[in-house]
Formats: sequence, C-alpha cells, structure tokens
Amino acid sequence: MKSDKVSQLADWLEDNVEQIVAHKQYLDVQKVYELLDNLAVLRQPVQDYLTMTEEDYYENESDHRLTLHNSEQVLADLADRVLVNHVDGSFINSEINFSYNHENPYFTENYDVQVDLHLIEYALEVIGAVASNTIMSDVRNNLSPDAVLSVALAAHAVGKWQQKNA
Repeated sequence: MKSDKVSQLADWLEDNVEQIVAHKQYLDVQKVYELLDNLAVLRQPVQDYLTMTEEDYYENESDHRLTLHNSEQVLADLADRVLVNHVDGSFINSEINFSYNHENPYFTENYDVQVDLHLIEYALEVIGAVASNTIMSDVRNNLSPDAVLSVALAAHAVGKWQQKNA
C-alpha cells in the first residue's frame, strides 16, 4: 500500500467535512474500508466485523480498548470509538507509541456525524504520518486493532447517515 493514500484521504476529509455535513459532498466509505484493509492490522476485512457480535470480537481479536457492554450486539451498533490522537517514539528503533482516547458520536441522543468524520480524518492523519516515515510492519505491529475497527465503525455510521439523509 502506498502510505500517501492514507494522508491524502485525511487531507480530503479535512477539506470536505463541512460539505459532507451539508450534504454537498459524499464520503466514499468503501475507500476508507480499503485503506484499513490494506493496513492489515485486523485479521479479516473490516466489513466482516460489522456483523460480528461484541463477544466474538472481544474474545478473538480486541485489544480491549473499546468499551463493549452488550455481548450479543453487533459491532455496527457500537457507540464507543477509540481515536488515534497522537504518536511518539522512535522510527529508527521501531518503537512507535500511538496514543488513544474515547469518542462517542451518540453522546447526545442524536447521532453527531461530525464526531465520526473528525475521528476518521484525525486517525488517518496520524496513521498516514507514521506510515510515510517507517515501514508498514511497524504500523501493523503498533496500531491498536480496536482503533482500526473504530475508524471502520465511524465510516459505516457515516455511510448509513449519508443514505438516510440523501
């Protein structure tokens, strides 16, 4: 995968968030999924996780950063997100430390699409910066699966929002 594609999508999102919210621009959710799949952090294509139960994910792949409360709920309905918000460490020594925090686009009773759009944008910006400065295996070995899944969940929710409001 070309690492610049991650940053390019992040830059495009930065320029177009307001247009997407105003229904004047469209986020191609499939492009987000493809980028995430190409990172190869998760064991399966990201779309496969959308129908997986929280329990299945928790037991088989989660790094336990996401807050999972309902074992029978499918991941597509999960409100918690893990945002990749910072990176530090040493590229030379392959000691990359991503930092994370929780986001919830459903903090109020209504879905806030901007929260998910910014989560995707910011996560891709940080991941893209790392990917362009080191080898992809360093990204794969240090990036949280829950954070990658969160970007996919955010993209999925944005896609549903776009369809509902088309």
